[in-house]
Amino acid sequence: MTYFSTDFIATLKQATLRASNAIGTAENAAAFTRVQKTQINAYTHLHQPAVVPLDVALDLDQAAHALRGHTPILSAYAGALGFLVVPLHVGPGDFGRDMSEYSLVSGDMVSTAIRILEDGVIDPEEANEIAPKMAKTKHVLEKALARIHTIQQMGKPFPVKGESHADG
Repeated sequence: MTYFSTDFIATLKQATLRASNAIGTAENAAAFTRVQKTQINAYTHLHQPAVVPLDVALDLDQAAHALRGHTPILSAYAGALGFLVVPLHVGPGDFGRDMSEYSLVSGDMVSTAIRILEDGVIDPEEANEIAPKMAKTKHVLEKALARIHTIQQMGKPFPVKGESHADG
């Protein structure tokens, strides 16, 4: 069995502290979870052996996301496993929708690439499977880039309507 490395435990405790701080205080953070303030503090201090359990981590990240727009614990877990956390909703307006769509289609494309590369060979069926996903990803990115080029040509800020921060 593989155990968490000391470095990862420190990273996880720091991420838990960032989530707690995003919420306000350990007492505020505890209000979003099944645990008390003292337990939240234990999850954030390096000298304490306790590590935040998954259900508490999800509650803290959900609250941190709602209040500050980020998920530090999820991001730490993903990073430790070699992944990035990418939001499904990037922001408001047409450009926000374009980038949200790009997030979805590029994630699907990369997931497919990881799967087809597992055996070290890309066979024709796999190439046929990923080619349209790559084309769709390229199309969505080109659409977003066209919006950005228009703003560049206008030479002035372009206001967007909708939510003021990213979801995801």
